Order: sequence, then C-alpha cells, then structure tokens
Amino acid sequence: MVSLQERLDNNEIILMDGGISTEIQKRGVPLDPNVWSGLTTKTHPDEVRQVHEDYIRAGSQVITANTYSTARHVLESINLGHEAKMINLKSVQLAREARDNAADGDVWIAGSMSSMPPLTSSQEVAVSKHAEASYQELAEVLANAGVDLIIAEMMRDIDNATMVIKAAVSTGLPVWVGYSTMMAEDGIDVRSLRWKSTDSPTDTHDFASLVEKLSPLGGQAAGIMHTQVGDIGPALGILGKLWSGPKLAYAETGQFLVPDWSFEEICTPRDYAKQVEDWIKNHGVQIIGGCCGTGPEHIRALKNLLTEKL
Repeated sequence: MVSLQERLDNNEIILMDGGISTEIQKRGVPLDPNVWSGLTTKTHPDEVRQVHEDYIRAGSQVITANTYSTARHVLESINLGHEAKMINLKSVQLAREARDNAADGDVWIAGSMSSMPPLTSSQEVAVSKHAEASYQELAEVLANAGVDLIIAEMMRDIDNATMVIKAAVSTGLPVWVGYSTMMAEDGIDVRSLRWKSTDSPTDTHDFASLVEKLSPLGGQAAGIMHTQVGDIGPALGILGKLWSGPKLAYAETGQFLVPDWSFEEICTPRDYAKQVEDWIKNHGVQIIGGCCGTGPEHIRALKNLLTEKL
C-alpha cells in the first residue's frame, strides 16, 4: 500500500469526503444545540456509518471520523465529558467498519480535531489549560483508535490552534492543517474566520500572520477549509506564498443556523467541481473534498473531474 505522503510526493491528487455533520443532519438525524453532530455517534451509529460508506462509494480516498465536536471540554457541556474516550473510539470504529464494508481500494481514516467550542458558549474558541489537556487527550485517543492521520480543522486563532496542532503532532501521525478564512469588509484582505462574535473585529487575525505563526508547529499539508467557496481562492493565494508543502482545499456551502445547516443556495456539484478545478490548476491544490453543505453527490462530481479532465 502506497502511503498518502508518497502519493502527495508523487504529485497525485487525493480525494477526501464531504461534510459529515451536515450530511448526518440531511438524513433526518437531529443535531445537538451544544455538541452538534458529536452525540450522533452514540445515538445514531448506523446513520453515521452509512454516511462514511456513501462517501467511500462516491470515490473518497480519505474519510473523516465523526470527531469534529467530541473533545472532552465540548462534551462536558452536555454532561458527557466522562464518555469522551468511548465516544471517540466508537467514532473511529464506525469509520473503520464503513471502510471494511465499502472500500475496494485504498481508503485512509482521518481523525478530526477542531476549534469548535460548545455552540452555546460565548467564546469563539476554547483557550484554557483544561482545553489544552482535552485536545491532548483527543489526539491520543484518535491515535490509539487507529486513525491514519489527524486533520486540525477550522484553525483560526493562534492560541487555540497552537494547542490543537501541538497535540496532533505529538502523536507522530501525519497532520493536515485546515485554516478557516473570510474576506475582510474591504473585499481585499483575508482574515481568519469570525464565527460567533460578528461585531468584534478583535476576534479575527490577518491570515498571513496566522500562517506565519502556526506553520513552524508542523504538519505535512495545509490549506483552506470551512470557508465559503468564493473565499477559498484568495486565501490559497496567500497560503501559496508562505507554505511550500502540499495544499488542501474543501469549502462549505450554505449557511449555519445553529444547530442546523441551511441547504438553501448550495453550490451545485457541477459548479463546485469547476471551482475545485481552478484551485488545482491555479493554486496547486492536491487534497480536495467538501465541507459543510456538500454531500456524496459533490464528491462524485470531483471523482468524475479527476477521471475525465485531470
């Protein structure tokens, strides 16, 4: 089996999955007002497994375990911190079962570690000694559960991202860093994504400065995710000047109306594939997929793109 890194070194393009949480919601599973899809591993394991299987059958070579919102400090908001290890182990197990059921080629499993605090928290991100320990625990649980790599998702704050990336790197597993960005009001500058405190400009960072501070922490690939489709290109332009390794890009489409995702004005699979083609050709992106709002139909369109045009 050729490793992911060897494939990237050989300039191959790797196809990830699409949104996990939003696809679970689309199938009628309610998402929690605090931990979003984190509870669904416990309450709806069959649906979670089926989402992974559908992405594999659509062409995904990397599937992401449902661990985006299952760090202990997040689960504590619904009094399930004591079940953090069990839930995360189960999340990886479901992904492994899906791979066994659906894969007819090489499929790798990524563990997700994100900056998401409890949704009802007033904080943009969690920054504390407790959160730091929680991230370290999650990284170790994911590694022990057998993930092939860890993706640090929605990196948008220096202090929080430092905790997440250091914890992920400490496992010795490959780490991919996914930054989340948005355009500034001037339509020119690229900032880190501001999610909750929309009236507070201090909650954002200049994107170039963010990359400069976080890149030395490690990681085998870096890129832009959980960012609106139209904002990916400008961010990749900046990243390309500061990061020489493999680049990833997977966008969100639609709108978050806590705790649900609105699927209105979703970028169609065909239009999304055109955007991704541009990221590949003009920014050298090697790792592609989808984030919130995208589904297996988007991944299938990307698979067709790779087969027919690239």
